[in-house]
Amino acid sequence: MYIDTPEKLQKLCEAIKTADNICFDTEFMRERTFFPILCLIQLGVDGKQYAVDPLAGMDLTPLLEILTSDKLIILHSGRQDLEIIYNLTKKLPKNVFDTQIAAMVCGFGDQASYQQLVADILKKHVNKAERYTDWAARPLSSSQIEYALSDVEYLPELYKFLNDKIEKENRRLWLISEEESLVNAQYYAENFDDAWLKVKHREKKNCDLGVLQQVSKWREIKAREFDRPRRRIIGDDQLVEIALRPPKTEEALKKVRNLNISSSHIPSLLQAVEAGLAIAVEDKPRMKPRPKKTPDAGVVELLKILLKVKCEENKLAPKLLASTEDIEKFALGEDAPFLHGWRAEVFGKTAQNLVAGNISFKVENGKMKIT
Repeated sequence: MYIDTPEKLQKLCEAIKTADNICFDTEFMRERTFFPILCLIQLGVDGKQYAVDPLAGMDLTPLLEILTSDKLIILHSGRQDLEIIYNLTKKLPKNVFDTQIAAMVCGFGDQASYQQLVADILKKHVNKAERYTDWAARPLSSSQIEYALSDVEYLPELYKFLNDKIEKENRRLWLISEEESLVNAQYYAENFDDAWLKVKHREKKNCDLGVLQQVSKWREIKAREFDRPRRRIIGDDQLVEIALRPPKTEEALKKVRNLNISSSHIPSLLQAVEAGLAIAVEDKPRMKPRPKKTPDAGVVELLKILLKVKCEENKLAPKLLASTEDIEKFALGEDAPFLHGWRAEVFGKTAQNLVAGNISFKVENGKMKIT
């Protein structure tokens, strides 16, 4: 059902207030803006699917209040969808179930797509022909609406299958641990002082990081103020160039290669440079230090083999247990996330036994075994 009038939206809100859970997805565009343009909200409730049109001039407040209540919100790979809710309300749902994360916990691989899970678990096909359509254009075609609604159509079945499997295999705490960040507002809140961390450049290590921090902060603020992608305010290359050789005058700033900014931005950008130069050396941000020593390659490889074996035993996606960085830290004798919580039971304690020489590998019937 297509919801494009206040009357239809009111009836929908009245209907979903009593629902046990709500399946949720969005269609948005952000290629030319900083903030995503919300073009469609898809909802699945009690076996019915609804497409709510945010561009129809309706007040979405009643719906957003329901979505940020205590109701269970079922979604797939929902971080960007939740970011949209947070941008609109500065609130988040209190109770979510992300089928992509749940699938990882259940051993369906890293970041399985909705289409893939529907095929693998439900043996059904999702038509993705309209995936890259212009969702801001109006009117929407029937095929666009049908495609959008299919993104919530199978979520109830996926939820039941994955939730039952998690319950049966006693992995509820694993799922909760992985979903914590989804409903933690600090992951969506503005943090201008850390904007420099998003700058990717090989010369970053040679920059005045105080200047890089302040000009990156300046870009973040301007991008939000003018609702433009960061790179359209000023590119990473230009930020790094400014931080390598901080200009103190307009003339010097204009010599930065390929710098293309509005003349009205120049005074505030120079102020940001000045603010970065004024930061005391001990207070400037620092790059993450490189390891003082390199872990033994053989130890790292053995731990990776162990990780693979434990993931196969427990039908888990390796990404959930440990990254290469985690393994390298552990090989150097440092703390690692997999030494704590449920990961320690699944992998961490066995990894400790491996480096202590208490266990080894053998091949049995063509498969790697731990002895």
